[in-house]
Amino acid sequence: MIFAGALLAPGAVYIARVGELRVYRIRCGDMEERTCDLAALDGMSAGAVSPGALAILTQHASAATRALGCEAAVEATVQVERTEPGDIFLVCSSGLWGSVPEHRIAGILAAHRDLRLAASLLMDCAHERGEPEQVTCILARVGDI
Repeated sequence: MIFAGALLAPGAVYIARVGELRVYRIRCGDMEERTCDLAALDGMSAGAVSPGALAILTQHASAATRALGCEAAVEATVQVERTEPGDIFLVCSSGLWGSVPEHRIAGILAAHRDLRLAASLLMDCAHERGEPEQVTCILARVGDI
């Protein structure tokens, strides 16, 4: 079972992942993988995230695993981060990140403000590089609040 998601809330993003999907953040043209590892979870225990935010994230993660029909033993890696207006989040499968170099992904996103067009171009790029139909690409931009 694989799952990745980025839930945007005012001033924050809640990221959850199980499996090979990745979440990237593009900020001011810089692309950075945000899927967490165990070290990233240490920041959450150090007071970087309020108990209320963690409770909300846990509730949403629980709902997602119930909707996916997962067993209770599935462990998702989760993290909460602050966002800035203009941040772009990319949730993608290995069909994209495994076949298209990060600099090419970042270049397409920098060149195209329309996220629908950018997603289509990213999918086309993966297919041109020989990736079969197994490509997932979801984009979201943080707006001005």
